[in-house]
Amino acid sequence: MEWPIDPQNPGEIFACAGIARLMWITNPECKTGFVVEDQVRFVAPDISAWIDKLDDACLKETDDGDGLLIADINLDWWREWGLNSGLKTWAGQQNEFTVHQSLLTATKGSNLSNWLTYTSPAKGRFNFDIPGTWNALNLGWSVNEHSVKMSCRPWVELLSSIGLQAFPVEEVKGQGFKYSIWRQTSLSGAVTAFSGYGPTVYSIRRYHTKTAKAGSNTMLSVATLDT
Repeated sequence: MEWPIDPQNPGEIFACAGIARLMWITNPECKTGFVVEDQVRFVAPDISAWIDKLDDACLKETDDGDGLLIADINLDWWREWGLNSGLKTWAGQQNEFTVHQSLLTATKGSNLSNWLTYTSPAKGRFNFDIPGTWNALNLGWSVNEHSVKMSCRPWVELLSSIGLQAFPVEEVKGQGFKYSIWRQTSLSGAVTAFSGYGPTVYSIRRYHTKTAKAGSNTMLSVATLDT
């Protein structure tokens, strides 16, 4: 399967990382990656095995209360010990449970096959997906602190959360975050290329996204090519 991707949208790349992780859970030998031609495309094996699992998924806290479970996928990347604690974007009345629950609720009426195109109103978001953040940013206050729902792509945001459990984003202190798109490879090669922390044989391009504020919430901006 393949999808056209905007590599300057962090949410879409994080979501591709989520698909890569789901494919690895299904088959540790599978490969995913990006093809750069006239447009950037993400290529992965058939995701149909996860459609029903995620569509019917219930959100639960882990037994120790330190993380969350979605379709038996453990998530705690935002914790101080987590892989991407610097990307904890929610604040105020929102917490990790309410944000994930809001997104899961927003996916109802669709399924994972429409992850890139399906939009729905949601109160809680991670603010990784650029189209879902513009209105909130322009308002100048945090919609997550008010009873307001705004349109977003909930599957993009949920897949991002799944991806961030395995793909470490490089945090540049005070300057935002960096990530790379990768050539078709196994999960270990994809993670290494994405993070920029090791050999870059599978890395195609590296991008730099800065952060913006809407009230107390953090949002990622359109990424620029890192030179």
